[in-house]
Order: sequence, then structure tokens, then C-alpha cells
Amino acid sequence: MSECSRRMLGAWWLLNYGFSLFLGWGFLQNSQPSGWQAWLYALAVWLTYSLVYLLPAMLLSYLAWRFLRPVHSRLAWGMGVLFFGVSFLLIFADARLYNLFGFHINSFVLNLVTTPGGIDSLGSSGGAEAVFALMALVLILVPALLLLPARWMAGRQGKRSLVLGKRWVVVLLLLGVAERVAYGVSSLEYYSPILKVADAFPLYNRVRFKSLAAKLGYQNKRPRQVSAGMAKGELNYPLKPLRVLPPEKPLNMVWLVAESLRWDMLTPEIMPNTWKFAGESLRLDQHLSGGNGTRQGLFSLMYGLYGAYWDAFLREERGPVMLDVLKGQNYQFYMTTSASFTYPEFDRTLFAAIDSADLHHGQKARPPWQRDIDNAKAVSRFIRDRDKSRPFMTFFFFESTHARYDFPESSVIVSPYLKDVNYALMSKASLKKDIAQLKNRYINAAHHVDKQIGRILDTLEQQGLLDNTIVLITGDHGEEFMEKGHWGHNAGFHEEQIHVPMVLHIPGQAPRVLSRLTSHMDIVPSLMPLLGVKNPVADYAQGHDIFAPDSPGYVIASDWSGVAYIDDQYKFYVPYRSMSGKQNVLTTRDDRDVKEAGAFYKSHMATIRQMLKGAKLFTRPRSE
Repeated sequence: MSECSRRMLGAWWLLNYGFSLFLGWGFLQNSQPSGWQAWLYALAVWLTYSLVYLLPAMLLSYLAWRFLRPVHSRLAWGMGVLFFGVSFLLIFADARLYNLFGFHINSFVLNLVTTPGGIDSLGSSGGAEAVFALMALVLILVPALLLLPARWMAGRQGKRSLVLGKRWVVVLLLLGVAERVAYGVSSLEYYSPILKVADAFPLYNRVRFKSLAAKLGYQNKRPRQVSAGMAKGELNYPLKPLRVLPPEKPLNMVWLVAESLRWDMLTPEIMPNTWKFAGESLRLDQHLSGGNGTRQGLFSLMYGLYGAYWDAFLREERGPVMLDVLKGQNYQFYMTTSASFTYPEFDRTLFAAIDSADLHHGQKARPPWQRDIDNAKAVSRFIRDRDKSRPFMTFFFFESTHARYDFPESSVIVSPYLKDVNYALMSKASLKKDIAQLKNRYINAAHHVDKQIGRILDTLEQQGLLDNTIVLITGDHGEEFMEKGHWGHNAGFHEEQIHVPMVLHIPGQAPRVLSRLTSHMDIVPSLMPLLGVKNPVADYAQGHDIFAPDSPGYVIASDWSGVAYIDDQYKFYVPYRSMSGKQNVLTTRDDRDVKEAGAFYKSHMATIRQMLKGAKLFTRPRSE
């Protein structure tokens, strides 16, 4: 490599680093430092990690120059442009993701991008897709545009510039050491302003000095850290074979689940049909989903297990034993979704044992609100035209309440509402300004879903089926509208993200309101005895029968990165061991920080240990 070419490469790297600083400014803003120490730390991390994120591109581009340039100079430069362009695209995407939703690129995001139907599930407008495509093109082309000033800089550089470059590298290395030491000391002191800043930077390498501090006799003020093991190996589900004595008069089942439906949508004004039906049924007022996302939420509802088992059951394509019992009793099925059974992968988990002819997708060419109408008509038609000599189960997953929140003008009950939801142009600042109108969209969508629920309830009543049909109405999880700093779900276990309505109509059960804490995991244990299952609940589920006299007083929720313990006073989040960037989070039930965690650890650790055992209870080491 010639001296001029080497100088040009160095200048180009420097310019790319400058652009990385520009993009990384989003991480610095999202970190929201509190106090001058946190600001100095945040600036140091911003300066160092803007380079760290480019190291793979720098290494790959160097290899391209080293080995390809003598043979094909343009190819070498082109590959370098591609490497840096992809790096910029990832930095930009992660910063916007964290700004809007409060989490970095993770397994959920990768699954969204790589699974067919994932991007479609976002419901973005055509305008947003065009803007995203333009942004991606610009970010990939930036390194190519920086080649021009790099060539000019190389022509004017001398030995002095090389010396300055080496000094700048030394400064960055010293800053890197300093910020890691600062984090390690802050971890020992449990100085939260610095610890929170680190969360805003993706892939941040957390350095701790626990062993050294212990040798030096230094008191570690950080509360004890707890982590969970992921469910690995083969499934051991159920733990024991089911003993079933089929009832003489089997009960039909109608499950109506709305995407992102939070508990406070169940009002006479927003959901009048469901509200009226709730008054004639069992209403669970303190009911939490088993997860803050669709997979974990619906998994906990259908299996009665921690949502953390999703991946293990997906690997083996194992459905819930409740559906095995129904199949054994010759039930007929009609399962429908206004989204897709392939994203999330319900056809390989929840409904893996159901014949594909009984799985009915919505028509993608139609808007979500229209799909919900079509599917409500289809479910009603199935109920009317079914084989009346056999019991039946139908499951309906509504899509209108999924962002962008879709509805026809005839369902508008609150105005003004945001006319378009363009993810590409959205930021936390714009969200704060528009959040009331965005929530109005959501309310109108919930009202639209209620109309379709009313259509199905009317059909059940007209067919005289309510006396022998279990009807369940709920949400897969909730939806936050910046009440705790985030929009949407999958970003934490705030009440708005996991508190959902639950209406249960069970023949023979008197209408009432149950105000104690319940969970999606409790539904299967409450219904299986009605299907003739004689086993103890612990043989097949981890929830509890809501009709049993005793209650554990706590529930479990899961996300992609760990599990959470929740009772009437506390929420305690435990990350998986493989998620090194995740931390324990202890808050009150209403999501306020707990300043003195010692009392919680002292009184709850035995229960937490039991909870962590449950995360692997239904798996066993893989046989050879």
C-alpha cells in the first residue's frame, strides 16, 4: 500500500468516525445524564463507542485494501463503503429504536426482520417505507461521499498529521479505560446516574471490580444481582401423562383476544358490548399478561407456562396440552387471526397440533379493521353452520388495536386523532407532542374491536349457546402511551404494557368482579378441570386455578431477555445469564424506583429462587 493510499485510508477512517459521532449523538441524548459526573462519563462513552462500533468495518476495509486493492482498486473501495454503510445503518436504526421504544436491537428485533410477515406486522404506511428506504440509501452512500474529502486530506497530510492521529488514538484508549473504571466504581457504589447512562449505549461492555473490591475490603453497595437460566434441552411437558375423564356435556370455547388491548379500554364508552357482557360474567380487574409482547403473552395464556419457554417449544413445535385434550374429545376448531399464523410463529407453537385447514388467516390486501370485520363474520358463520353434534373451539386474534391502530370512520368516538403514523419521521419529541392524538387512534380502534366482539356475542346468544360455552375476552398484552416514558410494548413491565382486561364467562359461575392479582398463566389451570383433567395443575402448568381457595399472591411475566416477579407491592426483573447487558430492576407495583432494596431481598429471595427453578422445570438435558 503506497504512503498516499495509506494516508487516504486513515483520513477516510477519521471522517467515518466523525459521522459515527454524529449518529451516536442519539445515544448521548437518550442517556439523559444527571449531574456533571454522569455527563463526563456519557461524553467519554460517546467518544469511545462511536469508534468501537466502527472497528469491524475498519478491520474488514483494511483487509480489502490490503489484499484486493493491488488487483481491483474499485472493488476494494466499494467493499469498504459497504462495510461502513452497514455500520452506519445499524447505529442509526438502534438509536431510533431506543429513542422510540426503550430497547436496543435484540432477539425480538432480529426475529421481526428475519421472519416472514414480521415487517408487515408493524403496519407502517407506504410513506414510512419510502422514507426508510431513502434513509438507508443515504446512510450507505455517506462513506462513498466521504472518499472525496479523504482524497483531498491525504494530499495535504504529512508526518505531523500521522503523529496527531496516533495521539488521538492514545486519547481514545485512555478515555476508554477511564469510562470503564468509572462504571466499575459506580457499580460498587450503586451510583445510578452512571449506570443508567450505560444502558443507552448498545453492546456496552460492563466492567465490575467485585473480586478486587472484596480483596481490598471495600464494601460493595450494589444490591445482590440475580440472573435466570434459559430453558434448554428437550421438553419435559407435561411432567406426567394427563388423566382425563371427559365430561358428559362438554363445554364449547370461544377465545377472543385483541392485540395490545390494555385494561382501561374496558369501559362502557369505549367497549360497550364487552362491558355489558363483563357485567354478566367474571371480570378479573387485576389481571396481568404473562409477557409484554405477543409471543410471551399468548404463550402464557394458552399453555399456563412462563412465556420464557417460547423458544424451547418453538424448536420442538409442541402445542399446548389443553388442545390435545380438546382433540381427544372430538372438538371441531376454527382458529382465525387478522394478522398471520406464521408471524408470530403460532402455527409451530400454539396451534402446532391443529390441522392447517382449521387455521384461517386474514387477507393481507385488506386493512386490519376490514380483516377484523371479515373474520368476525366468518367466526359467526362457523358458529351457526358448525356440526352441532360436536363441541367446538374458536380462537380469534384481532389486529385493529395493533399500532398503527386501524379503524373505519364509523368507529370514531374520540377526536382529534393522528391521521397517519409514520415511523420514519417519528421521534420521542414528536411522540410527546402527538401522543394524545395517537392514543385517540388506539381508543377508536378498541371501539371498533368491541363492535366485532359484539357481533360474535350476539351470534352465541341467538344460537342459545351461552349456557354451554366458555367465553374469554382479553388482550395479549397492553400498550403504553408515554405514561412511563415509552410508547408501545416490549420495553418493560410497566402496568400499561402488561395490565389487560380479562372477561371470563363460564356456565355455572355467578357474575362477579375478582380484584386480586391474576395472570394469563392462571387461565389454563382454571379451565382444565372443566375439561375433565384430573391431574394436579403442577403436572402441566405453572399458574394457579383462580377458583381455588389459596393464591400464591404473585405472578410471573416474561420478555425476550428474562422473567419478572410481580406482587401487590413489587416488580423484580431477572435477566437471562446470556443477556450480560441486562440488569436486575426493582420497582414498586406502580413502577416507582425502590431506593432501599435490602428489605425486598431479605423477604423475597426464597420465592425468587423458586421462580428461577420454574424457568427450567419443563425441560431436561438433551439425550445423546
